[in-house]
Amino acid sequence: MNKIYLSLISFCALGVVLLMSNAGGPASNGNRATGAPGDGSNTCVSCHNSGNSFGSVSIDLTMTDANGNVKSEYIADSVYEVKVTVTEGMGSPAGYGFSMICLDADDNNYNGWSDPSSNAQLSTSSSRNYVEHDGISSSNEFTVDWTAPSASKGDVSFYIGANAVNGASGNNGDNAALKDFTFTETEAEEPNSIDEIDQNRFVVYPNPTNGILTIESKINTDFVIFNSQGQLVAKYYSNSGQIDLGNLPSGFYMIMDAETRLSQKVYKL
Repeated sequence: MNKIYLSLISFCALGVVLLMSNAGGPASNGNRATGAPGDGSNTCVSCHNSGNSFGSVSIDLTMTDANGNVKSEYIADSVYEVKVTVTEGMGSPAGYGFSMICLDADDNNYNGWSDPSSNAQLSTSSSRNYVEHDGISSSNEFTVDWTAPSASKGDVSFYIGANAVNGASGNNGDNAALKDFTFTETEAEEPNSIDEIDQNRFVVYPNPTNGILTIESKINTDFVIFNSQGQLVAKYYSNSGQIDLGNLPSGFYMIMDAETRLSQKVYKL
């Protein structure tokens, strides 16, 4: 009888340790929780869906390009911002968590993640790449940059497990959900004339770029280029032409119209 009690106590203790470690991100602690093919059956829902405090949890994903346009398709080698929003059905959670993986059309892991928001982190589990919460987040929004795969890769899918939690030890009272989003590959379109330039008055392409960047504007103006630390690295004057970024390190840069202060984000490969 005592052996049975000891076994139960040991099992419960192990469960509490696992739940507490997952507060820092499941994949970062060797666990996978997205429900994606190959991730196994232990998900956010299997651990954090024992209560009814926060109702039905919903998950939304939006993907925006360098110009801030929401996209339902992706262009090969382009950089997008992916935002995950976790919303409770009722109540007031103490915080939120999530874990997300990207798989290609053959269900193979694809690692395109970079630059997660301050409440998120990049993690690896069983050679698979995730972006997930970094501790219980007071915000229900998480963002990360994602570089699309090379051409002819086809559909990609983002699998997400997310929860709304009460912050107590264990998982009683928490609610969770699983959802996946699929994006189809499409071809890049370059403007055919200056009249097709959008309301931002200028366009830059290709994005990302190996070094040569084309810029087109409706007016002659100064364009200034800042690195990710906000440092001025180049200046350009004209309404059309090419900028050579080949001497700059790989990373994100901001191209700004000096007159209107409108800007666009560019990734240098």
